[in-house]
Amino acid sequence: MDLAHTRTLRGHVGAVLCARYTKDGTYAVTCGADRSVKLWNPKREAPTTGALLIKTYEGPHSKEVSSVAVADDSARIASVGGDATAFVWDVATGAVARRLEGHTSRVNCAAFCGPGHCVLATGSYDQTVKLWDLRSQSRRALQTVEDFKDSVTAIAVAARKDAAGPKRPNGRGAAPERGLVAASVDGTVRTFDLRKGRVHEDALGVPVTSVALSRDGACVAASCLDSSARLLELDSGAQLNLYTGHAHCKYALECTFSHNDAHLASGSEDGAPKVWRLVEATVAADLAGAHKAAATSLAWHPRQADVLVASHDGTVSLWEKPP
Repeated sequence: MDLAHTRTLRGHVGAVLCARYTKDGTYAVTCGADRSVKLWNPKREAPTTGALLIKTYEGPHSKEVSSVAVADDSARIASVGGDATAFVWDVATGAVARRLEGHTSRVNCAAFCGPGHCVLATGSYDQTVKLWDLRSQSRRALQTVEDFKDSVTAIAVAARKDAAGPKRPNGRGAAPERGLVAASVDGTVRTFDLRKGRVHEDALGVPVTSVALSRDGACVAASCLDSSARLLELDSGAQLNLYTGHAHCKYALECTFSHNDAHLASGSEDGAPKVWRLVEATVAADLAGAHKAAATSLAWHPRQADVLVASHDGTVSLWEKPP
């Protein structure tokens, strides 16, 4: 596929550690080593920042902000980081709605889940996943999952039902019931059915730094510290494909599915992310030339072929399909 670097988002000081789109794809949210979270309109050009910087959320975090999550209503942002704390922000006012403390070390990832996104899941270097009830004023976690043997690096929410989309490489497309999928440095991808108290463990044998769910809910992609990304069938754990060609042996790189499940993209430590054809596992695009340091976080637009790439060089690049 043909993707062109069309814009660079500038505003962070130091590494940009995460980039996300809102559910409708109108806005982008980023965070980084400067302890801030930023809200952008990536399609609106601005003379100094490259894209329109709408608001900066900062103050509460005492260390780097490692990841962000955006609620489906786009009214709340969750941020987590090296201070072992999670914050839930009111997007419109910039106020902190909730401060969630309970982890004993760096929090690496977060995901909204539950009806109305009333629960926040957080994963930490302390080898736990915690669930927080955002409707309650309790300061304690609703539930703590302790099945891990090393740092929890990523969390994704599995869909309850199969959605329309292309068939996977083996032709199957059924999705499991709603649950959490978590990656860990212990080399596993775990799928939790929290309602039934069950866990399914897929051992990959190499540290996993990221997981992403396909749009149809049938597959999970895992970024591994052996410079590979792997496609697994979610309900069985069977490996369906292997993707290589990028550099991944040091940083916590992310992977993401395209809006139509036709492609998989991964960050790369050489600053040039790769995009593969999902079924053929061949390189469809090389996102080179925009970054001078590791490109670690990616976000694919929910409805079109736009990709955000966050880099340790302090910038975020926007890649679009040429007209």
